[in-house]
Amino acid sequence: MSFADQIATWQAFFTTVAGLAATLAGLLFVGLGLNPRIMAPDGPPGMRVLAAQTFHHFLVLLVIALIALVPDETARPLAITLLFVGVQGVVRLGLDLRRVRQDRDPNWRTLRAMARSVSPAVAYALCLWLAVDLWDGVTEALGNIVIVVILLLLHVSINCWDLLAAIGAQASVRSE
Repeated sequence: MSFADQIATWQAFFTTVAGLAATLAGLLFVGLGLNPRIMAPDGPPGMRVLAAQTFHHFLVLLVIALIALVPDETARPLAITLLFVGVQGVVRLGLDLRRVRQDRDPNWRTLRAMARSVSPAVAYALCLWLAVDLWDGVTEALGNIVIVVILLLLHVSINCWDLLAAIGAQASVRSE
């Protein structure tokens, strides 16, 4: 089966991922709008990194889905996108871990922050592997994008919950 035929069978999946990522990114903005202090320059670095990382992962999911939906006879555009996503994702995770270590709150700078990076690190490493396979014409690897999507969606779901819990905790402290 050609790449064009194979990617066409994934159209509903990538359309769903694009819609889901865009919708959840919008809801993240609504959640952060409840407590914009999180994003202020003097806001808690751990929470700012968590919010930025979550938004970034939504954008990554959206970009992957949209590129996969572009009709093309070869896998090269998707391979280039996955290569770019993988490299910048690994670099960003390293920078985020460095920033989180500056937070005074031990909940954000400890081993928990490192544990938060495992799922996206695996997803970005998988993006690099998929990029090489797709570039070499191994289109059977296309199904492994599901793993990337699941890892990032699980990660952003946990992040969103933690952000909302932190926003709620701050609101209850201020109201007392």
